[in-house]
Amino acid sequence: MTEDDRTRCRCAVLNVMSGEVAREYARYHLQVERTDGMGRQVHRCDESGVSWLEERRASGYGEDVTVLRRAPD
Repeated sequence: MTEDDRTRCRCAVLNVMSGEVAREYARYHLQVERTDGMGRQVHRCDESGVSWLEERRASGYGEDVTVLRRAPD
């Protein structure tokens, strides 16, 4: 993934991301806003104003998989 891919806003067209793509998108494009009542981090895109929920799912291979889901408005 290039630097341009990491920072380009895709919030208007995507609803779910997972794995390495989700991890890098959260790290390079989104800002951590808070933790919700279920222990999930809530991220926000400064560019679009869209909020994302970060979840961790077991992969079956010993590492968790990061899943970003677009938060309901």
